[in-house]
Amino acid sequence: MADPLRPSGPQIPDSLMGEIQSEVAVEATPLLRFVIEKSRIIVSCVVVLLLVIIGVGGWQWHQSRVERDAHLELGRILVGTEGAGRIAALETFLPSVPESMRPGVRLEIAVAAIGLEQYAKAAEAYGAVAAADPKGAMGLMAAMNQADVLQREGKYAEALAIFDALEKSAPESLRPSILEGQALSAEQAGKLDRALAAYESIATNLGDAGNTGYFQAKIAELKARMARS
Repeated sequence: MADPLRPSGPQIPDSLMGEIQSEVAVEATPLLRFVIEKSRIIVSCVVVLLLVIIGVGGWQWHQSRVERDAHLELGRILVGTEGAGRIAALETFLPSVPESMRPGVRLEIAVAAIGLEQYAKAAEAYGAVAAADPKGAMGLMAAMNQADVLQREGKYAEALAIFDALEKSAPESLRPSILEGQALSAEQAGKLDRALAAYESIATNLGDAGNTGYFQAKIAELKARMARS
């Protein structure tokens, strides 16, 4: 009759078990029996772990190859095209590019578009870079460039909205440029009170000896215009 306490499945002969047990301390016997009984599970876990390691390694190799091929293709586009042809090639290339390369491709689109005075396309590309990295250095500079391009288009209210958003999150080192952008955009958008506040902030806190005269002149000019209106 089978021993109900003996585990099912392939068994280790009692003589072998006895020899193994004779070589280990008495207190280690339960652990040894557990390892022997669970050997199939342990082996299965090891195999799964090895498969995971192999899979991760294969995925990383594939990703590095994809990025290498993408860099080569980007180089071919930049060397072999220019103008509208470059923009078209980059826009076709963009959907297949690894995520890490997309900001760079969009910046190339923006630069090419500015060269052709396609400011709307350039603003769109800069905006996408800024949205993807709103607090990073690349995203902040892309937002500044987007606002500048919008000013070139005459879209001063939109540019002012970007400068206002930047003022809340940009580092102190960018504050002078942001305030000047706010002042110019607000003045051109007809928001003289906003322009005056920006110029006063520059003159009070950030103006240096070389530029204070200009800022004071703008303040006086805006105050006179506001008094006449």
